[in-house]
Amino acid sequence: MKNLVEAKTVKNWISDDQELAFIDVRETAQHTAGHPLFSISIPFSEFEINVEKLVPNKKVRIVLFDNNNGVSEIIYKQAKNLKYINIFILKDGVEGWIKSKFQLFDGINVPSKSFGELIEEKFNTPYITASQLSKKQKEKKDIVILDGRPFDEYNKMSIPGSICCPNAEIPYRISELIKSSDTEIIINCAGRTRSIIGAQTLINFGIKNKVYALENGTQGWFLNNFKLDHGKTKFFDKTPKSKKINELREKMVNLLENKVEIIDFNQAQKLINDKNITTYVFDVRTNSNQKNKLSKLRNVPGGQLVQATDKYIGVLKSHVIVFDDGDLVRAGMTALWLKKMNYHCYVVNESPKKIKNLNLKLEVNFKTIPLNLINLENFKNLKDTHIFDIRNSVDYCKKRIKKSVWANRFIIKKMPHHIKSIILVTNDLPKASLIVSDLREKDPGYVVQVYNWNDKDVEHCLDYIDSTKVELDQTFIDFNFHTHLRHQGNKEHARNYLKWETDLIKKMDEEERVFFRLLL
Repeated sequence: MKNLVEAKTVKNWISDDQELAFIDVRETAQHTAGHPLFSISIPFSEFEINVEKLVPNKKVRIVLFDNNNGVSEIIYKQAKNLKYINIFILKDGVEGWIKSKFQLFDGINVPSKSFGELIEEKFNTPYITASQLSKKQKEKKDIVILDGRPFDEYNKMSIPGSICCPNAEIPYRISELIKSSDTEIIINCAGRTRSIIGAQTLINFGIKNKVYALENGTQGWFLNNFKLDHGKTKFFDKTPKSKKINELREKMVNLLENKVEIIDFNQAQKLINDKNITTYVFDVRTNSNQKNKLSKLRNVPGGQLVQATDKYIGVLKSHVIVFDDGDLVRAGMTALWLKKMNYHCYVVNESPKKIKNLNLKLEVNFKTIPLNLINLENFKNLKDTHIFDIRNSVDYCKKRIKKSVWANRFIIKKMPHHIKSIILVTNDLPKASLIVSDLREKDPGYVVQVYNWNDKDVEHCLDYIDSTKVELDQTFIDFNFHTHLRHQGNKEHARNYLKWETDLIKKMDEEERVFFRLLL
């Protein structure tokens, strides 16, 4: 295979000044079990569906890697079909990375998690323990607890007395909530990263109040045997008055000076039009606070963009344009953090109404193919037909068609050639489309039918359904097993997760540490 590249070369590419998409094409369980720090996950089972969103520039330098099992070679050809032109394959895959004595990192969103730990180390972000916070509550101290996560996470579990206010919204809205400089502010999340970033955001913004990150978040609270709330709905979204917004805006402009460029519509469009760079555009307002929802521009609340950057930005050292309602606070604070994560960041000084006219020029070459769709009645009296359930493994384990087996694109691609009659059970037609295309390429004689799972249909045809419990195990390679029970009352998983977070920076080498531009 042409374009093989050594691990040492890729390591150098990560540190140079050119853009790079370092893509793990293994499935989720394999990725979360161990991957290079600055790689992103685009599993083989959904590669063509998601790659153009994460890696929009067809000229960008791409490195693919796998378990040295031939998947990268398959994806190489598919990427070429999608008009990517600068593609390399990591020699010997993950094994080659290990042979070069480079570290693998388990878990998800590892760059963001590592970044949070580095921020705490560098800036000594103040923290408060669960026990200390509980004591302040009992003593009725003047405190406010802000949960910096999205509402759905807060609603699932929260610190008693806390209020949901996602991280990027906090400096924008805090003046409407805090009326005294004596009030102490505690920021929490489920673990560590958003607590640290949220607290340091307020400190960097120059608030006079004492600010603390709640050490280890809701998991730390749980591990100290304090009771969590569930189903709470306290969401703070009060908008500051116009005069206050102007003050906040002016303050933000000063903070951005010489750090992040404030641009207008034409400058934003020029960046987007530049085919030699990769540019992402994000609306960083929290969904529930959007007055003018912009369907074609991607909405990722600022706190989540910093918390899970690799989920949304697939190219290292790329350009990122962010915007909000025009206050610049939410966009500005998000941009300042992303700047420290080594992205070229810009804040658009325009109204959302004008920004929605940006032409993103996204070239999408993936197309689904027509599928032979069937209903449940077609499962009656099946003979010599193999039923593969390609839904996520969690759904399969709960309920499935009788005699079906779980599989994904990789498993089906490797199945024996003599299997000719197949039914795919799915709730994701594009994924089914990829598998059907693979099978037709392998042998035009395949007979492939697709059942698009429908809960209402299933309820009326229980004779076809198997609801016996199936335990998740390592055969389900689409599942993230990394401390996955930490939010389900498993203290061992919670402890392991928190230890994993705090140990991340111990695993980083000097090149990986300095990749982040903490002092910018």
